[in-house]
Amino acid sequence: MKKCIAGFLGLLSVFTCQGAQEPYFQQEVNYQIKVRLDDVKHELFAEETIEYTNNSSRTLPFLYFHLWPNAYKNNSTLLAKQLLENGDLKFHFAKEEDRGFIDQLDFKENGQPVKWEFAGDTIDICKIWLTTPIKPGEHITLTTPFHVKIPLGIFSRLGHLGQQYQITQWYPKPAVYDRNGWNQIPFLNQGEFYSEFGTYDVEITVPKNYVLGATGDLVGGEEEDKFLEQKIGETTAWMQEYKRSGKTDLSFPASDTQTKTLHFHQSKVHDFAWFCDKRYHVMKGSVETPHTRQQVNTWILFTDTEADHWIKALPYLHDAIYFYSLWNGDYPYKHVTVVDGGLSAGAGMEYPNITVIGNINSDFTLETVIMHEIGHNWFYGMLGSNERMNPWMDEGINSFNENRYIETKYPDAKLVDAVGGAAVGHLLDLNRYLHKEEYYLTYLLTARKELDQPIQLPAQDYTMLNYGGIVYSKTAIVFDYLMAYLGTKTMDAAMQEYFETWKYKHPQPDDLRKIIEKVSGKDLTWFFEDMIKGTKKLDYKIVASRPSPGGGFDVIVKNKGEIKGPVALCAVKNNVLRGIVWYDGFWGTEVLGFPSVEEGVDYFMIDYNSDMPEINRDNNILRTKGILKKVEPLKLQFLGSLDRPDRSQLFWTPVAGWNDYNKGMIGLAVYNNLLPQKHFEYVVMPMYSFGSKSLAGSAHFQLNFPLRSGFLQQITLGLGGARYAYSEDPFVRNFNRIVPELNFDFRKKTARSSLHQNLRIREILLLQDEYYAHVLSADPTPAFTRRTDTVLIGNITWTLQNTRKLNPYSVIVDYQGGKQLEKLSLTANYQVTFDKKKSIDFRFFGGSFLQTNPNTAYAFQMGGTTGTNDYLFDHIYLGRSESTGILSQQFIEGDGGFKAPSRIASTNWMSALNIRSSMPYLPRQIRLYADIGACNGSNLDPLNRSGILYDAGVNLSVFKNILEIYFPVVQSPETSHDLYQVQRLSYAETIRFTLNLNLLNPFELLRNFSL
Repeated sequence: MKKCIAGFLGLLSVFTCQGAQEPYFQQEVNYQIKVRLDDVKHELFAEETIEYTNNSSRTLPFLYFHLWPNAYKNNSTLLAKQLLENGDLKFHFAKEEDRGFIDQLDFKENGQPVKWEFAGDTIDICKIWLTTPIKPGEHITLTTPFHVKIPLGIFSRLGHLGQQYQITQWYPKPAVYDRNGWNQIPFLNQGEFYSEFGTYDVEITVPKNYVLGATGDLVGGEEEDKFLEQKIGETTAWMQEYKRSGKTDLSFPASDTQTKTLHFHQSKVHDFAWFCDKRYHVMKGSVETPHTRQQVNTWILFTDTEADHWIKALPYLHDAIYFYSLWNGDYPYKHVTVVDGGLSAGAGMEYPNITVIGNINSDFTLETVIMHEIGHNWFYGMLGSNERMNPWMDEGINSFNENRYIETKYPDAKLVDAVGGAAVGHLLDLNRYLHKEEYYLTYLLTARKELDQPIQLPAQDYTMLNYGGIVYSKTAIVFDYLMAYLGTKTMDAAMQEYFETWKYKHPQPDDLRKIIEKVSGKDLTWFFEDMIKGTKKLDYKIVASRPSPGGGFDVIVKNKGEIKGPVALCAVKNNVLRGIVWYDGFWGTEVLGFPSVEEGVDYFMIDYNSDMPEINRDNNILRTKGILKKVEPLKLQFLGSLDRPDRSQLFWTPVAGWNDYNKGMIGLAVYNNLLPQKHFEYVVMPMYSFGSKSLAGSAHFQLNFPLRSGFLQQITLGLGGARYAYSEDPFVRNFNRIVPELNFDFRKKTARSSLHQNLRIREILLLQDEYYAHVLSADPTPAFTRRTDTVLIGNITWTLQNTRKLNPYSVIVDYQGGKQLEKLSLTANYQVTFDKKKSIDFRFFGGSFLQTNPNTAYAFQMGGTTGTNDYLFDHIYLGRSESTGILSQQFIEGDGGFKAPSRIASTNWMSALNIRSSMPYLPRQIRLYADIGACNGSNLDPLNRSGILYDAGVNLSVFKNILEIYFPVVQSPETSHDLYQVQRLSYAETIRFTLNLNLLNPFELLRNFSL
C-alpha cells in the first residue's frame, strides 16, 4: 500500500507542478555505451548504462525516453509525415531495407526489469515506469541492450551511404525534465533537439581500417594516434598528387577483418555523435583561444568528393573557433572535428565537438557552413536552449554570429559572391549589396506578403520558407540591428555574460533578455516583444529637413511602422557617409536634431549601413536641395535588381514572340519589380508585329493589399490588357482585351497548410476586328467592311487547391455571364501518387447552361478548348483560328477534355471524366489516357445522338502540364467514323498537343513563389 500511495503522490506532484515554475534546476544524465558496427548489414549492436540524477524538487515515478531511430521505421511517424508535408517523397516510397529502427530493448532499473511502453502512437518516444520513484537528489541506474538498423542516409540525419556512416541520435536517451515539465519530442527533420547535460563514456568497435571522428576525447588511443598520424602523412602525399592530376577515387576499400575498439570520453555535453569512413583523408591543426590561450586540436576528415575545396578547410575551422570565442567566450573542450558527409538535413549538422558538412559548391560556401556549424558548439552545444521550442536561440543567434564573422573577415563580401560573382553583380546592379542583404531579402519574401511568422515559435510550426527566412535570416538581422544600436562593446559584454552565466545549462528567452537589458541598461521591450514575438513591421520615413537655428539641422522623421525601435539618421555627402546618430524609438512624428557636418550634406538618409530591418526603404532619403527632394534619379536596369532607396528603378528586358498571324514580334518588357512583392507592380510589354505591321503586346497593373489578420490573406486589384492578331482571313484581324479583376486569397487555417482558396472576380472586355463581305451587282468581287465587335463577359471563379505532394487535388467552380451567356461549371482534379514521380490523374468536369437559347459560340466542347472556341482569349495559341494543319491540333484540357479531336458541343449540359496514368515499368514521360463523357448535344451534335462517348490512347508528357502530346488509339465508333470517314482526317491529324505557355510566365512564377 505504501508503494502505491507513494506512486500516486509522485504522479500528482509531476502533473500539478507543470503550470507552476520552480527555481532553475537541471537533471544530470551520465552514459556508458558499448557499440559495435556491422558494416555488411549496416547495423549497430550496443549496450547502454545510464545514471540519472533527479535535481528537481519533485519525485519522478517515470521517465520519458527518446528512441529516435524509430522515426525511420514507417510512414506513420511524425518524421515521415513532416517530410511529406515539406514535399519530400523519398521516405514515403522508400524500400523496407532502406528504412531504420531501434529494437532489442530490455530496460532494467538497478538490475530489475521495468515496465515500459511507447508514448501512444509515437514510436520514437517511450515511457519507462520506475519500480522506485526517484526522489529529489537521488539517482538511479538504468541499463538496456539495443540494436539499430541504420537507414539509408538520404532521409535525414542518421544514416549510411554505402559504408560511410553518420551515427547521430542513435541511442536511447532521456527527455529533458525542466521548469516546464517533461519535454518529450519526436524526431523531426525541421526541428532540432533538447537534451540533458552529462558525461559520456563510449566504446566503439569498427573494422580496423575505418577513420572515425566522434564527440569526446580519445582515451588510451596510442594505436589510433599512430593510425591517424599515418593517415595525415598519406593525405599530405595524396594532396600533392591530387593538385597535379586531379584524379579522385570514391570506391570503398574492403573492410579489415580485424576490428578496433575506440574509447571516447566527454563531460558537460548533451549528445554524442560519431562518423566513420574507410576513405577519409585526415588533416590536423590547432588554434589558440583568445582569452584563456588554450590550445584546441582541430581535425578535418574528408573524401575525394569536392576535395579541391576541402583541402583548404583547416583555416576556416581555426577562424571560426577564434572569432566565436572572442565574441562569446572561449571554447573549453580539447578538440573540434569537421567531417565530410552526404548530409540530407541541410548543408551541415552540429554535434558536440564534431560537425558534418554536406555537399557544397565553393570555397566560400564551405567556409560559411563550417563556421556556422562550429558556432553551434556555443549556441545549442554549451548554451543548451530548447531548439525545438525556440529555434531562434540557436539557429538565429548563430546566424547573427555567422554574418558578423563574414563582415569581420570579409568586409567587402558581396551578396553576388554566392550567385555568380562580380560579372552577375555588374549585370544586375548587385555589386553594391553586401553579404548581409541575403538575410534581409529572405525575410522580405514573406514579410511583404504578411506571410511571415514570429521569430519565437516552435520549429515545426514554420513554413519551409519561413524556417529559413525568419528563424535564420530575420533573427540574424534583428540582432545585428540591436548590436548597431547598442554598440559592439556592449553587445560583446552582454553575450559573454550570457555565455558565462548559462553555459552547460538550459537558458530560455527571458534569461537572454534579462542579461542584455542588464548589461545595456536599456528597456528592450520593443525588441523582445515586438520583433521577437510578433510580426509587426519597422518603417521610418524622412518627412522634411531644415537648418537649425543653433547650427546643424532639424530633420522631421515619421514612424510609419508598428515598432518603436531605434532609428539611425545619417548625413551623406558625395555618396559618402559623413555622420550617423542613433535615436531611441518613438511613435508619430519627431523633430530630430542633427549636428552640423563640416563637409556639408547632400541628403539625409535613414539607415545608410542597412542595419535596420525595415519593411520599406524607399522612403528613407531626403535631399537638402532641389525641387523634388524626395524623388530619386531614374535608374534603367537590365533584367532586374534589388530595391535601391537612392534610385527610382525601371527594369527592362528585350522580348520576342510568334504566332501564325503576327508572325515574328520583338519588343521590350518594362516593369518595376521582381521579388519581393511591392504594393504596386506593373509590367508593360509592347512589341512590333512583322506580320500585321502594327503594335502588339500586353500590360498588367496590380495593387497588392496583404492583410495580417482576418479570413483574407491578401486582396489584389488588377488591370490587364492585351492586343494580338487572331486571324488573317480575309485580312489580319486583331483582338484587344481589357480585364479588370479583383482577387481574394483566403487565409489558411495554419501557415503550413497546403490548402489554398482563391476567389477571382473579373470583367472581360473584348474588342475584335471582324470583316464582312458585300457583293455588288456590278462587280462580283466582294468588298469587305471592317467592324469592331464588342463583347463583355463577367466571370467569377472560386478555386480550392491542395498542393500537397502526395495525392494533390483541386476544385474549381466557374460562373460566366453576359449577353446570351450564363453558365456554371465545376472542374475537379485528383492525383493518386503511387511513386515519387508517377501517378494516376483524374479530372472530372460538369457544366450546365443556366438560360435557354444561348449563343452557340459559348457552348461546352467535348474536345477541350481550342483556339477557335477560346472566346475569353484566356490562353495562348500559336494558330488560334486554324482549322487544319499542325497549329490547329493545339488545345487546352478544358470542358470535356477529350484528347482526340471532337466536334461534339452542347449549350445544355456536359460531363466528362478524364484519366491519365503513368505505367509501372515505363519511363514517367509515357502515360496512358482515357476519356469518357456525355452531353445533351441538341442541334450542335454532328453525330445527331446523345449518349456515352469515349476515347483512349498514349500520352507523351514532354514537360508535365506544359507540353503534352496525345496519340489516340481507341475512340467511340461514331467519333471514329466522324474523324476518318466524314472529315477524312489522317491519323497524324488526330494527334493533338497542349502547349500551356501561360504557365511559363516568369512574372507570374515569381509572383506566386512559395515553399
